[in-house]
This record gives sequence, structure tokens and C-alpha cells, in this order.
Amino acid sequence: MARRLVVIGKNRLAVECLDVVVAAGDEVILAVADAGDDGIDGWQPSFRGAVERHGLRLEAPADLNDPAFVTRVDAAQPDFVLSFQAAQILRRPLIATGRVATLNLHFGQLPRYRGVAPIAWALINGEAATGVTIHHINPGIDSGAIVRTIEVPIEDADTGRTLYDKCTDAGIGLFREAWPDLRSGPIESRPQDPARALYYNRHSIDFSRRHVSWHADAAMIANWLRAFIFPPFQHPLVALDGIEYEVAGVDWDREPHRGRPGEILAVDGTRIVVGAPGGRLTIGPLRRDGSTLDADAVVTAGFAAGATLEDV
Repeated sequence: MARRLVVIGKNRLAVECLDVVVAAGDEVILAVADAGDDGIDGWQPSFRGAVERHGLRLEAPADLNDPAFVTRVDAAQPDFVLSFQAAQILRRPLIATGRVATLNLHFGQLPRYRGVAPIAWALINGEAATGVTIHHINPGIDSGAIVRTIEVPIEDADTGRTLYDKCTDAGIGLFREAWPDLRSGPIESRPQDPARALYYNRHSIDFSRRHVSWHADAAMIANWLRAFIFPPFQHPLVALDGIEYEVAGVDWDREPHRGRPGEILAVDGTRIVVGAPGGRLTIGPLRRDGSTLDADAVVTAGFAAGATLEDV
């Protein structure tokens, strides 16, 4: 039996999960794109564009919880409301429109990583793995019962962007595997353990504060740098002689050194080795004005052993 669906989302996750439900023969009675989605593919494929290619009914309300919009969704009588990176929190009236279930696919392990920026926080906290989770939506924030989850290993070289891409792949795979069972029911789930829950609100991290502080432990600095590397939107910043440079990669070790925090210990081609409490960071390539500095440009910019990067 075909299920009646409302699909809310953005980016490749929503595009490919939409393909899954369409291929299953389900009826997408409404697709809901982000209000800022102009239908043109960018760093991610456009969900609006995918919806239009499928010839589906589309809305892009400024407020998902606007009573008039919720009334239209409820009148369509969806069996499922599915959220794939919805840009807004769904409130109780909209949640209640799913006759069978209203489900979300979250880029984090629950209950440990509820709230915003779970990928960045997993990196900052030095986790060996994160995960993606399909869960029921309730009036809380990422607190509904867990339906399916899968672990995503975090490698030493992972950054915010590479881990985002890995979570996207894992999320699509998890949904593709789970959907035949979810659509036919019953939906098995388990409640979250609130004693294990962490919640990060929208004020918990400020991606506009991108300058490095060199007085933290080397591992903490490296994890923070990794979390803030998310092209094409942002890179963390280091400064030398009043000039800022973007950091596109980082490694670290516990090798002892006699340098001050932020002191350049060595230059290795396009990368610089910097002292920090408890170890060394190898940073690079470096970028300025959208271009990557080659080895000669690194030297010309003044990066040399003994120079000290500015602290914040």
C-alpha cells in the first residue's frame, strides 16, 4: 500500500531520501523546501530542484509552524511527515499531522548529541565516532524515541566538512535500508535515556569566532580547528603580523618542544609546525584571499621558525 508523505528538507540528504520514497511507490502529497532554496544546485543539490524534477507539489513557507500552513498539511492527511535537515523546529501541531509517525534524521548520536552543530561538537569533544539517527519527533529537541541509528567513525584527518559528507552518506544509507520496514510497520523504537543526554543550543557555538587561541592543550586546539574547517563556508583563522590566513588542514602530536604557545617551530613546505601546551600542531595548507599559499608564498609571508602567531 502506498503511503501518503510530507517530506521536509534540504541538501543531498533530502534529495536522495526523496528518491527512495518515490522509488518505493509512495505518494509525496507535499514537499517542503527551505524558503531560501532557489532551485539551483550549489555546494549541495537543491531540494526544490529535485522536487520540481519529480513534478511534486511544493511549498516553501517562511514559517513551518504557521497555523495556515499546518492546516493545509493536516488536511492532506499524511501517513508520515519526514524531516531531512529541516531548517526549523517542528512544533506540536505540525508534528501531530503525521497519522503514523513524524520522523527526523539527525546527524548525531542520540541522546548524546541533541541540538545544533552535532558534527562540530563531536569533533571538538574528540570523539572516536559519531552517528546518524532516525527518531520520532516530539515537542522536545531531538528527544523523541530512537527508531534506527548507525555509527560513523571519525578519522584523524576528518574535518567538519568531511564528517558532514560521511554523515550524509550514512544517513541516506540508513534511511534506504530502514524505509521498507518503516512504511509497512509497526515501527519499533526505544526511548532515549535522559541521563545520557547532552544538548547544545544555538548559542553554544559561534562559527563567526574563528581565530585560534594558542594557550589551550594541543589536542583541544586541533579538534577545534578540524571542526571549523567547512569549505566553502568557513575556515579557522591564524594571524601573523596583523594578516589573517585561513587554515585548510591540521595534524598534531605530543612531541615535546621548547616553544611558546603559538610559536612557529618549523616550516615544512606549505605547512607550519606550531607549538602549543602539550604538543605540536602541523597546520596547512594556508589560504589568503581565496588562494592557497604555495611553499614560496609561505616563506614570503614571513612564516619562519621563531615567529609567533597572534593569540586571541
